[in-house]
Amino acid sequence: MRHLSFSTATIELLHIDDLPAVLDIERRSNSHPWTERNFQDALTSGYLCLVARGETGVCGFAIARLLLDEAELLLIAVSPECRRQGVAALLWNEMSERLHNNGARVLHLEVRESNASAQAFYVSRGLAQSGRRKRYYPSGAHGAEREDAILMQGAMSQ
Repeated sequence: MRHLSFSTATIELLHIDDLPAVLDIERRSNSHPWTERNFQDALTSGYLCLVARGETGVCGFAIARLLLDEAELLLIAVSPECRRQGVAALLWNEMSERLHNNGARVLHLEVRESNASAQAFYVSRGLAQSGRRKRYYPSGAHGAEREDAILMQGAMSQ
């Protein structure tokens, strides 16, 4: 495993040629992954679509949308072999800066109740739980029938 850091990984806009690598990360990260069409729609709809690129290629991605002064993080994922190396933080920082520069003042997201590491990451970025959607997610790896979504939000800052 190669070490990725803020000095070796770069963040760029996602291009259609990145989709095979992004889809691979998405399938390995989510029990109910987005389809290629979902990503294509995000690109054509003008969503903020970023990739993290390391020495060996795409190692993570983030998708967010902006509506007036509010943004929603739709997806953020890092390939399993590149996790815990600062890639998600790098994606988050670039995404936050771009969204803020385009007028976002509040960021919303939802996360599986069982995804404690993602929740901790979001809390470390200044987000707090703002609600819950009961039985929102289809069953995941934990065998539950359906899983609650934890709603989180936070102020955008530069």
